[in-house]
Amino acid sequence: MKKITDKDYSYCSPHFINGIEFLRRGMVAQASHCFEMAYEQVSYSDKNYNKYASYCGYARVLNGDRGGLSICREVARNEMSDGDVFYNLAKSEWQFHDRKRTVGVLQRGLEVDALHNGMKKFRESLGVRKKVPILFLSRDNVLNKKLGKFFRK
Repeated sequence: MKKITDKDYSYCSPHFINGIEFLRRGMVAQASHCFEMAYEQVSYSDKNYNKYASYCGYARVLNGDRGGLSICREVARNEMSDGDVFYNLAKSEWQFHDRKRTVGVLQRGLEVDALHNGMKKFRESLGVRKKVPILFLSRDNVLNKKLGKFFRK
């Protein structure tokens, strides 16, 4: 199982810490419950609100709840410093097979936290697309598709 986090969360809520441990073990339903308890016990102005909400949303996504994606997107809009919020959103977007949004979230997240190992590794694992042959046309343009196939051969 991939590493959930490499950060020290000892300053966080006990519910949140338990949620991290359940997530590490692959016990998503239990993790979701713990994250939800942590999220609901802090005020909107708390410094950990976005972090707790993003983990709550991500755990919901892992449980198949599309509403978790909305939570992740909402808290990422207001986040200015915590890379974990963007990392959770990127993983949530990927869970629903949206590569374009995943890449965009990773780019934004790495602008906020350039040292976030999880986001850097995730970005590397996605790979980078080659430039389109004709830059002023969209990637989906028929001409770009034909030329791209021709040049790859």
